[in-house]
Amino acid sequence: MKHSRSVIGRSRRRSRSRSHCWYRLPARIISLGAFRTFLIIATTITTSIIKTTATSSTMAHIECGVYLAPSSIPGAGLGMYVGNRTIQEGTAVTDEDILIPIIERTWHNEKHLTEKNFLWDEYIWNSNIFPFTEPEIGLDLLDDMQMVSPGVGSAANCYLTMVNVVDNDIKVSREGLLNDSPGQGAFSIYHGRSFRATNEMEPGQEIFVNYGEEYFGHREHIYGILPMQDDFDAADEILKIAQSLTIYNDGIVATAEDEDATDEDDETVREEVWDDLHSVIKDISNNPYTKPSRMLNAIPSDPSIAKEVLEDGGGGTAWQDHKRSIRALEWLEEHGQCADNIGVGKSTIPDAGRGAFATRFVPSGGLVSPAPLVHVGDLDTMAMFTEHVYNKKDKLVPNRSGAYTWQLMLNYCFAHEQSTLLLCPYGLLSSLINHSSGENANTRIQWSEKDRMRHPEWLENPIEAWAAEYHTGLQFDFVAKRDIEKGEELLIDYGPLWQDAWDTHVRAFRFDEYRFEQYLPSYELDELLLKEDNDLSFRLRTEDDRDYRLDGVQLYCRGWYLAKYGIEMQHWTRETPMCSIVRKLGKDSYLVRIIEWIDNSKDRRSDYYAYHQKSPIIRGLPRDAFFFEDLPYARDIHQEWAFRHPMMIPDDMFPKIWKNADNEPNGRTFLEFVKRALDDEEKDDEDEGEDDDDDDDEDEGEDDDDDDDENEEEEDNEDYQNDEEEDDDDDDDQSVRSKQR
Repeated sequence: MKHSRSVIGRSRRRSRSRSHCWYRLPARIISLGAFRTFLIIATTITTSIIKTTATSSTMAHIECGVYLAPSSIPGAGLGMYVGNRTIQEGTAVTDEDILIPIIERTWHNEKHLTEKNFLWDEYIWNSNIFPFTEPEIGLDLLDDMQMVSPGVGSAANCYLTMVNVVDNDIKVSREGLLNDSPGQGAFSIYHGRSFRATNEMEPGQEIFVNYGEEYFGHREHIYGILPMQDDFDAADEILKIAQSLTIYNDGIVATAEDEDATDEDDETVREEVWDDLHSVIKDISNNPYTKPSRMLNAIPSDPSIAKEVLEDGGGGTAWQDHKRSIRALEWLEEHGQCADNIGVGKSTIPDAGRGAFATRFVPSGGLVSPAPLVHVGDLDTMAMFTEHVYNKKDKLVPNRSGAYTWQLMLNYCFAHEQSTLLLCPYGLLSSLINHSSGENANTRIQWSEKDRMRHPEWLENPIEAWAAEYHTGLQFDFVAKRDIEKGEELLIDYGPLWQDAWDTHVRAFRFDEYRFEQYLPSYELDELLLKEDNDLSFRLRTEDDRDYRLDGVQLYCRGWYLAKYGIEMQHWTRETPMCSIVRKLGKDSYLVRIIEWIDNSKDRRSDYYAYHQKSPIIRGLPRDAFFFEDLPYARDIHQEWAFRHPMMIPDDMFPKIWKNADNEPNGRTFLEFVKRALDDEEKDDEDEGEDDDDDDDEDEGEDDDDDDDENEEEEDNEDYQNDEEEDDDDDDDQSVRSKQR
């Protein structure tokens, strides 16, 4: 368009010059001139139209706000890029993402499963960096819970010195589901994780999140010795010294004293000296006899780049790859895929919670969302045992012959009923696409084009050949089955096996048998606490009412309120002690008993917890002094009655070579733990050391004399567990102990 306007401008200037020298012309000349003028104008208009059409066509393809494309970091796989917009500082870069907890996976798994690579370990986040997660399994076990962030948290890479987005606060809710909804516990309560720009971001700029220095420190075998911010600062100082030698040191720049030398000669020598100094520095860093140095690794390998970053506005060595991290939109359109066709909202499907909605029109056959796949070779890795017993070493271990459920992550993965394989998609909000069977589904999955997958050959190889690979290699594309309008909910068919499982779950669901009628989780109780005290819809329970702990929640008092009443908190086990309300005194005034608990978990002959002998009573605490926390393992996602089932991959797109589990001959059902495939192999693994499986009961490195001794020890362990189960007064006591372990 700029070219067209300039042509017209030049024509006008020529016309004005001619009018300035105006004189009469013969008619024939006038006719020829008019014809030429017509051709020029016609050509100009045609060119303008063609260019306008081409530009409009290009812009139609470049409406995308976020791209998934190969990262600018070599060997990093895919990354996320800003699309055709400039993002202002503090503005959200993406829509809200969810967080899915993975809880004590290694504790629940047997040895033959924990030894296998778990690819999600490369994508998960520590749960302790997020609020509201501590009550999930308790503070003592919080390090054993990780969070999957399947959107930006998984798709975006980290370049520590060029991090350009930061988390917004997450939210916790059941998305308005009622207690009697069969969807309770079937989806994650953690949501609202979006990222906002720390500085203005330009179109085509790669999005970098902060993994933290610790992430790379523990992965030197994968990424090498990567420099941190302090190392880049030190590298800047070294390069500045080297640069000063080439400019100011007359002894080095010898031609500066040569009267016949030109400025060009001086510059040539300076460049040579700079290159030599830079080469010496890099030779030191690459010397196999030199100890690896993060600082030396921060120095750019290209001497010209090293000079650029030292210039004003260059950003230093920390920004040496900044230019490379910005891609042209045409490049992203060719090599990437649009990733922001999905927005989040409350699903129109009953009991589904949150859902995915089209942010723009998607034509039939068009891309809804790319979805790289994290593979899990054995879905038994996702099993969680709900019954726990004490073993011979007096440790609490899973009762692997008892009841079990599955990690919530199972609901967000794809599977096939004749395979042990799980394929878990990540990408911007594709995890929120809900189910609708048959013609109601407007979206489907298909394999991505082979040139978009890192390892398309896996489609032709057995699972065992590639399941241990510690990087992704496959990808689905969610595509439109028909035209999808902006704002329409995106739905796929999870398959008849999933539908049958859901129908069975709905028929059997009896929430009144699982929970107290007035049950509310802690985060909903805390919201009610913020209401006015005269709001009769919510009343705090007193000691004469039903104990909150029977519903899986505990009332606490804020320590700084107690300090006003002269209670020294440093002598207590925590600064926010448990408490109970004796009675209400008046408007927003309560008589409160402060509870100190003694941990008797090591004494199996006593109750797990006991009251402290001194429980002070405080008069006049306001409602604002209270807050709730869920007891460990009390939230809906941990319960056996919570729905669990993966989405199913259609048989016509599932490679036959991956079908390694045949259930039908033995009458087994899909998701039957352990006894589903390769029984003999798994039995061999169990025979190698049952005690080692049970939370490393035997000391590491302790060898058995022979298999007979080991089998005898296993039998003793089993007998001991059975005796302990008989000694328990009832199952409830055992359940309480296990949840509080």
